[in-house]
Amino acid sequence: KGGVVGWKRRGKGTSDGPVSPEMTTPEEAANYLRRTNFKALIEWVTAECILHRPEDPLAFCARQMEIKLKERGTAEYSSEAPMEFLKATYEKASTSADEHGRIYADAGENREIAEEGTDSTRAMNERLETLEGIIRSCRTIATQLDPREAQAKIVEETCLVVKADRATIFRVDKVAGDLVVQMADEEARHIRVPLGKGIAGTVGQDGTVINIPDAYADARFDQSHDEESGYKTQTILCVPIKNVAGEIIGVLQVINKSAGAFTEADEGVTEILAAQAGIALQNADLFSQTAKSRARFRSLVDIITALQSDMGLSSLVFTMSNQAPRVVDADRGTIFLVDEKDDSLWSMEGSVNMHFPKGSGIAGTVAASGETINIADAYADPRFNQDVDKETGYHTKTILCMPILAAGKTVGVCQVINKKEGSFDAEDEEVMGAFLSMAGPIIQSSQLFHKSKNSSEPSGNEFTGDSPVRMNRTNTAGTLPEMAEGNEEEEQEQEQEQEQG
Repeated sequence: KGGVVGWKRRGKGTSDGPVSPEMTTPEEAANYLRRTNFKALIEWVTAECILHRPEDPLAFCARQMEIKLKERGTAEYSSEAPMEFLKATYEKASTSADEHGRIYADAGENREIAEEGTDSTRAMNERLETLEGIIRSCRTIATQLDPREAQAKIVEETCLVVKADRATIFRVDKVAGDLVVQMADEEARHIRVPLGKGIAGTVGQDGTVINIPDAYADARFDQSHDEESGYKTQTILCVPIKNVAGEIIGVLQVINKSAGAFTEADEGVTEILAAQAGIALQNADLFSQTAKSRARFRSLVDIITALQSDMGLSSLVFTMSNQAPRVVDADRGTIFLVDEKDDSLWSMEGSVNMHFPKGSGIAGTVAASGETINIADAYADPRFNQDVDKETGYHTKTILCMPILAAGKTVGVCQVINKKEGSFDAEDEEVMGAFLSMAGPIIQSSQLFHKSKNSSEPSGNEFTGDSPVRMNRTNTAGTLPEMAEGNEEEEQEQEQEQEQG
C-alpha cells in the first residue's frame, strides 16, 4: 500500500538474474539505485552519446554495453565500474574540446565500431530498408477497400520494393485452363496465358518460383509481346499467388530490375507481396460474388414475376432474353424455340424468320442433345460460326448454351455470351438451370407456341416484321447480338381475337 513494484534479489550471486516481482518501499528502491551506482551508469551512457552523437542511439548504447561486458569477462558487477566508465569518457571529451570549451563529436571510435563487419552492417541496413518497404507496402495495401484498387497498389508497391520496372497479376481461370491478366500496365490487360506454357503459365501450374536473369536466353519466354509493344524484357521474377488453403489462384510477375538480376532477397519479398495479392484476389472474389448475388436476385425476382403474369410467348421470350444475361453476368442473351414440325430451331432476325436445323451450330447441338455446352473460347470451337462476328465487329469469347426443358422434352435453347469476367462456371449453370426449369413449362403451354408447332410455316404478325419480337442479327452457331421489343398492343389484340374465336 503506497509502495511500488520492484524486483527481489534471489540471493548472493544471483542479482543479475530475473526474479519475481514483489511490493517494496520507495526507500528500498532508492537504496538499490545507490548500491548499484545506477545514476553514474546512466550518466556514462548519456555522455558517450553526446560525445559520439550516433544516428541510432539505441544500437550505439547496446554496442557500448556489449564492449564493456566483453571486457569484464566472468567477473561480477562492480558499483565502481560506472564511475570509471564516466571518468574515461570525460577525459576523451576534454581532448576533443576547442579553446572555447566546445566539444566536437568524436566519430573515430564510433566509426571503428560501425566498421567492424562493414559488409554485414551494410547488408543488414539493406535488409532493414527492404523490410521497411514491405511494412509500408502492406499498410498501403491494407487501406484499400476496393479489391481492384488493392491489386493496383500491389503492382505499384512491388515495383517500388524490388526496384522493378513493371509488374503483373494473373488470375487462374480453372474453366478455361489458363491465366488471365487481372492487373497490369495498359499494354498487357488483354493477355491470356495457357497453364503450363511460358514462364507465368509454368508458375501457375507448378507453383515454383522462377527467377530469370536473361529473358531472351530462356526458351520459355515468349518474345512476341516484346515485338508487338517494342518493350525489351531483360530480367523476370515470377512467383505463385496462393489462397489460405495453399491452392494456386494466380501469379505475380515482375520484370526488369533497375540494376542487375533479381536476388534471393527479391524472391522472398515478392512472395510476401504475393501473399497480400492472394488476400486481395479472395476479397475481389467475395466482392464480386456479393454484387453478382444481388444482381441475380433482382433478375430472378423480375423473371419470376414475368413468368407468373399472363403474357404472350413473344413478351415472355423478350423478357427471358433480357434477364438471362443479368442472371449470369453476361453481355448478351438469345432464346431459340424448337419447331417440331420440321425439327428445327427458329428465332427472328429483323423481319426475317430465322430457321436452322437441330444439330447445326452450338444452339442446334444443344437442342438435339439436350445437354449443356459451356465454351471458354468460342473461336477455338469448330461448332462456332465466326461469320457474324466478322460482319458486325462483335467478338464472341465465352458461350453458355443450355436446353429449355418441359416434361423431359427440349422446347427451346437459351444462350448467353461473353461473361464479363472470366468464363462461365458450374454456379452459372446451376442458376441458369433453375431459371429455365420455370420457363420451360410456361413456353410449352403457351397458345402461340402450340400454334407454331401446328403451322407448316410460322405466319401472322407474331413471326413477321411486325412481330412483338425483333432480333437484329442471328449467328447460326447460336449467337444473337440483340433483341428488341415490338408492339405489345398488337399481341394483346391477337390474344383477344383467339379467345373470342
